[in-house]
Amino acid sequence: MLAVSNKISSLDLSQIVIRGSVGNLLDRLVENRITSDEAKSVIYQEAEDAFKNQVDDQTIVGYWQGEFWGKWMISAARVCRYLGHEDLRAFIDTAAHRLISYQRKDGYIGTYRDSGNVFACDRDKARAVVGWPCNWNWNIWCRKYTLWGLLEAYQLLGDQTVLNAAVRFADQLIGELHDHGIQLCDTGTFNGLPSGSIIKPMTLLWELTGSQRYLSFAVEAAESWDRPDGRIPNLIANARSKKPLHTWYPEPQTWAKAYELMSCLDGLLALYRATGTAKYMHAVETIHCLLEQDEKNILFSVGFNDIFAHAAPLINAVSEACDVIHWMRINYELFALTGQSRYMDLFELAFYNAFLASVYSDGRWGSRGVRSSGRHITSYQTGLRHNHCCVNNLPRGFMNMAQAAVMLEGDAICINLYSEWTAKITLPDGRMANINLGGSFLQEGHAVITVAITGGDPGSQDRSVPLKIRIPAWSHQTTVNVNSRSLTPPAGGYLSLDVTPGQTVLDVHFDLTPRLAIFPVEPVHYAPDDFRSQRWTLDATNPISYVPYEDMVWQRMHTLQVGPLLLARSKKIGHTEQTLFSGRSLCTPGMACRVTPQPLPGVCCGFLVALGDPDHLVRTVMCDYASAANDILDDPRSFCIYL
Repeated sequence: MLAVSNKISSLDLSQIVIRGSVGNLLDRLVENRITSDEAKSVIYQEAEDAFKNQVDDQTIVGYWQGEFWGKWMISAARVCRYLGHEDLRAFIDTAAHRLISYQRKDGYIGTYRDSGNVFACDRDKARAVVGWPCNWNWNIWCRKYTLWGLLEAYQLLGDQTVLNAAVRFADQLIGELHDHGIQLCDTGTFNGLPSGSIIKPMTLLWELTGSQRYLSFAVEAAESWDRPDGRIPNLIANARSKKPLHTWYPEPQTWAKAYELMSCLDGLLALYRATGTAKYMHAVETIHCLLEQDEKNILFSVGFNDIFAHAAPLINAVSEACDVIHWMRINYELFALTGQSRYMDLFELAFYNAFLASVYSDGRWGSRGVRSSGRHITSYQTGLRHNHCCVNNLPRGFMNMAQAAVMLEGDAICINLYSEWTAKITLPDGRMANINLGGSFLQEGHAVITVAITGGDPGSQDRSVPLKIRIPAWSHQTTVNVNSRSLTPPAGGYLSLDVTPGQTVLDVHFDLTPRLAIFPVEPVHYAPDDFRSQRWTLDATNPISYVPYEDMVWQRMHTLQVGPLLLARSKKIGHTEQTLFSGRSLCTPGMACRVTPQPLPGVCCGFLVALGDPDHLVRTVMCDYASAANDILDDPRSFCIYL
């Protein structure tokens, strides 16, 4: 029994269908990564084979092949609920049982041959392998995803055999750590953050079994983050200090790793719901504020190439797709718990920009990191060719968007996102709400919401249904036309209405006044051998991800936003290297800006941009940032968000 319930609840994924350009991209990704014969026989099989080959601990450096199966399974199980796809359900059933066949008698399932290999590797010996003195070990991180994948499969299938395997698996880990007197926070890499993220599936296991053992283990792990001795990772105590996250850990190569730290926050929120312990919630809320203040980057994600390194003043932005997904997730969870619209505002900006930019247009692959200019980072990891840390997470990000688009607050329908979708919602009183959201939100700021209320017993048939629609903080002049009324709600909150039985149509016009903004601070300039330069450019021997140091931006430049979209110039829409990388700004302070929607081939949203006054106009075409470079590119000078 959970101690804390969400204020805003999500629908079952089967109740909503994402349509339009976003839905088409989702469909392509699902087909190519999950449901096709190739996805099952090649992509999935490579992830499963990691448990047969067990090579993660066969060099001095501990690798992470073991995370990919769990990520694939989490995404696949949620997609199966979304689609109602029986063939996929049957495959998931087979896949779960095949993985269980690798389970040892003691309960262990893994890609490390030595289950007790949980400590960071020798830093000096690692230098010869990866080029710097890393301290990798991903054993428990991989087990976190394996456990979570099994639990998602169980929730879909209802097969007790799968749950029993998950129980034996968790018991083996808990027993091994306790028998050897090992604290979870002392294991693994990156200050114990990856290992600590297992709190999330352990709490879920408690929910599914009722066994106090798993909740106690999760609480013990969380309490190790609030110790008076300051022992890292110490998330709760550090949150209370309100010091910026990039100061928490001693050196750049043992950084506050963004993806893993936010995974721990997801666990703390799950534990807050389970126990009601207020400090868990307060820690997440405080860290969220610190991230907004110090780490929110120009791409509407957080961090700098998967580290918290005071990313806000770094004009050369790069964001790992996993970071974007988990930033979305933290905002979604905080919104569900509090109902505060600002969290959904942040979710929206992250989704339509950095997240969608991470999904390549054909749906076959995804970036490991999205840049502010040049090209995105295409990655292969740990010797695999069909799986990497981010691409297996991308379907999960879409499913999170589907969960966020429309939700319920008691008996009120809460509409949060406005790109096209349809939903069939069973209301608490038994009536049915059929909702169609159409229009051209991303291109023109226009949404048409059709709500049809039907059914119910005689006592409920005449009652109105409360409806809440989110007015984004960026939309300063919104008009909502409904039942011959014209309403002008303020930005940054919800407009509350009552919808009568039958059909109601709301015609909503959001404010697409362009927002031309100069980078807020003087950019930090750092040398070629600085770790930030190295993480921006990446290895020059990697031809699909390298961008020359000379292409980094060092002067204050302008960006342009229209509605929730960050715009970019790109060779896709006719720009040249000279126009993209001249080093000269098209803008001057206070310059007027007009934007007109214009269809452009190969992109989701195209715009004609006019800068200046009628006597001195500069015209250019731009597109949504997500479309500017969402392909595997040979060209390191493909696009730029700066004008």
